Amino acid sequence: MLNWTLAALLVLLQVPDILTTNAILAAGGRELNPVMRLCMRLSSAWRLSWLPWWMPKMAVAMGGAWILGSSQDTDARIALALLALAYLAVVGSNLVQLQRLRARARRRAA
Repeated sequence: MLNWTLAALLVLLQVPDILTTNAILAAGGRELNPVMRLCMRLSSAWRLSWLPWWMPKMAVAMGGAWILGSSQDTDARIALALLALAYLAVVGSNLVQLQRLRARARRRAA
C-alpha cells in the first residue's frame, strides 16, 4: 500500500512542477532540463498543439510510478520515496526561481 501511495504522490507532484514551469516560462525564464527542453522544441517545431510539452513527462512519470508501485521490493519503495523527494525539491526550486523572476520584473518596471 505504501508503494501505491508514493507512486500517486510522484504523479501528483508532476502537476505543480508543470504549473510552476509554465509560470517561469511566461515570466521570461527557461527550462533547465534538457529532455524537457527538447520536448518543448519538438512540440512547437512540429506544430503538435494537441501534444503539449508536458504530456511525455506525465506519461513517463505515470509509467515509472506504475512499475515501481506494483513492485513489492524494498528498493522500489526507496526509489519512489527518493523520486518524490526530488520532485518536492524541483517544485521548491521552481517557486524560488519564479519569485526571483517576478522580483526582477518589478525592479525593471520601477
